[in-house]
Amino acid sequence: MTRWIIALLLAANVLFGALVGFGGPGRSPDAQLLALQMNAQQVRVVAGGADQPAPRAVAPAPAACLAWGPFAQADAARARELLAGLVPAEAVSSRETPGSVNWWVAMPPQKGRAEAQRKLAELKALGVTSYTLVETADEWQYSIELGTFAEEALAREYLAKLQQVGVRTAQVVERRAPASVQWLVREPGEALMVRVLALKQEHFPESALGAIECPPVAAPAR
Repeated sequence: MTRWIIALLLAANVLFGALVGFGGPGRSPDAQLLALQMNAQQVRVVAGGADQPAPRAVAPAPAACLAWGPFAQADAARARELLAGLVPAEAVSSRETPGSVNWWVAMPPQKGRAEAQRKLAELKALGVTSYTLVETADEWQYSIELGTFAEEALAREYLAKLQQVGVRTAQVVERRAPASVQWLVREPGEALMVRVLALKQEHFPESALGAIECPPVAAPAR
């Protein structure tokens, strides 16, 4: 009987030890408390049992600008004078647009209208019917435009075709349009927009007027 009781106690002790050690090291309450103390910086306090997302900063809406133009340089100065009587100087800014580039296929300027007319007759005799006599009072007066292209390669391809039919003096010329200026009025009220529209209609009816997003304001230099 005594041996049987002793064996039973030994078996109970073994079973209790197995239950305590079940799940591996670190599973006892004391071990879990120690782990929390050692990793306190990783503990997060949550509400309602779930992480709460950080609030997002709401970006301010971009300012609106009234855009008027683009203008050639001379017209831009006049338009700015007209705006000066309506808008504070700090509310007006300018935006410059580089001039576009294209390529002409053209015959060089002739000495006068009579010689230019003779060249036109020669072109017609060769079967060339697409041409324009330039009569503007600049360095290209009395030149003959045979075609205008957005890409140089296309211009040279057309020149080669003209040379095949006998056109000898034509050449490819790069032409750059002058830069233009657009005036921007920052955050105009409705009344101001109506008055600028009246200026446009009276002085520059062919110009464009519309609303755009204002470009960012440069931070002042320190």
